[in-house]
Amino acid sequence: MIKLVIADSGPLISLSMADALDLLLKFKPSVQVVLTDIVYHEVTAERDRYPDAQKTYQFLSKNAGHITIQDTSYGQAVLYRVRADSGYKLPPDAGEMSIASFDAYQAEATIILFEDKWFLEPGRFKSSTNLVSTFAFVENVFSRDLIDKKRYLEIIGVLNTTKRSALNLAPTEDWRDSLPRR
Repeated sequence: MIKLVIADSGPLISLSMADALDLLLKFKPSVQVVLTDIVYHEVTAERDRYPDAQKTYQFLSKNAGHITIQDTSYGQAVLYRVRADSGYKLPPDAGEMSIASFDAYQAEATIILFEDKWFLEPGRFKSSTNLVSTFAFVENVFSRDLIDKKRYLEIIGVLNTTKRSALNLAPTEDWRDSLPRR
């Protein structure tokens, strides 16, 4: 079983839009969900402008014990610039870079929830890293009877209508045991 899940901003935004952030809590209690500092910034910094960012911020605040925010050296450097210069824009793939740098130092196998094709570049992650698309994650939550069919169809309906990558990778066996079965 995998003990660490790292979520990128794309899945968080998509799950927020589908009112499905609670799916992140469907992992077994021994599984820790982590957001890097940059990803946290990406999904909450403009919570005054975007309803999904406000919803994500509230969800993360409410579940701070189960979902943690992890500082990264890359993130701290970039966020320092963001705070020091109001005109500074995050570099492209900043969240992805923070995730890759954090994941590189994990001894155990991890799951990364993603939607961006950037993650599929060979050699970016160790062989024990499981890349799971938002669609594959939701599919597995449903297939394990952790949500009912009506809710599953509602979530998939929203995911299919948002302007996000429709990556739907086949799930692999080695991460699914991190979800309980009812």
